[in-house]
Amino acid sequence: MMIDKWKLATGKVICCDIGKTGSGFFIGDRGLFITNNHVVARMDIDGAGAIRLDYSKQIFIQIAENTHRASLVIDENSDRPVVYDYAILRLNVTPKVYFDVADLSEVSQGKEVIAVGYPLDFGEPIISKGIVSAIVSRPSHINALHRIRTFLTDTLITYGNSGGPLIGASDGKVIGITTMPHEIRDEARERLLGYVNLPGMEVMRPIRDLIEFVLRYLTVGFNYAISIEYAMDDPLFGSLEGGM
Repeated sequence: MMIDKWKLATGKVICCDIGKTGSGFFIGDRGLFITNNHVVARMDIDGAGAIRLDYSKQIFIQIAENTHRASLVIDENSDRPVVYDYAILRLNVTPKVYFDVADLSEVSQGKEVIAVGYPLDFGEPIISKGIVSAIVSRPSHINALHRIRTFLTDTLITYGNSGGPLIGASDGKVIGITTMPHEIRDEARERLLGYVNLPGMEVMRPIRDLIEFVLRYLTVGFNYAISIEYAMDDPLFGSLEGGM
């Protein structure tokens, strides 16, 4: 069945040293694995507003009952993977199954899509189905000076899905990397954020934690997948041994 192949081409990303997890997937037959940049890196912004990244040095990929060590393939002098929120990993295995990339010019609003990943605390891949609700150009959530082609979808995506594939339901080809939910941004949210940052809230920790929890998980049911084109257009793909 196609679903069984999709599950074997998708893995759980575990970064032991920075305490992060997410999802990812094989592209092609050369052991190249795609995920979100924010899954494999801890990001801070310094006093001057510059982004500082601490990439994981202990990345493991769990696929079915097997766990593999992964190495990061990235140009640390380039901000492209950060802005477009993708990372390329390499595993020293030849994948039995992998995803092909869709012809993005044929992707249109209403296309049925499927997300595969490891959300929340699930230890096995979870499948969810929806449609491409819209194709939008939106500011990067890392650097708003750059715009990203993204697929807005009603497919169920939550924490832990980050980095997994969004694929066409009919052909199983990747169109995007599942990345983040669409957050509610209105006056009530901004007011709650203001409460969290009040000096007196530090001594009212339970209330502050409750507000932060609600704001983190309160979404409207729409989610974003960044177009796969940004990872595939990375100059490093062409320079990897054997190419693609």
